Amino acid sequence: MKAIFDTSFIVYILEKPTDVLNQIVDQLGMPEIVVPKSVIRELRGISMSKKFVRNYTALRMHVVEDLDDGADDDILRLCKRTGYPVFTMDGELMKRLSDLALPCYTVSDERLTSCGSRRKQ
Repeated sequence: MKAIFDTSFIVYILEKPTDVLNQIVDQLGMPEIVVPKSVIRELRGISMSKKFVRNYTALRMHVVEDLDDGADDDILRLCKRTGYPVFTMDGELMKRLSDLALPCYTVSDERLTSCGSRRKQ
């Protein structure tokens, strides 16, 4: 299963190692992590002040070219184009994905949960 991880989700799993990745595998299958280059740029910037974020390179990620709009917009466009679910901790991105009825997951109380999907009427 291919899945898009945003910057906030990658930082979360590096900062608070829990069994979230195991939950993803159990519920959805082994993810092939896909990220736009804009997410990698954000991670590089964060890793300058938060050393643990440098470990992002240990995650096997397939990096796709920028879609020219910044990380969140790139993620939205990639999700629309591919249908891959997005994993995020970013409330605004969750809302945007949900409003467009795009697949989205987050972590709440250390449990993987769907962000829901409410399409604007």
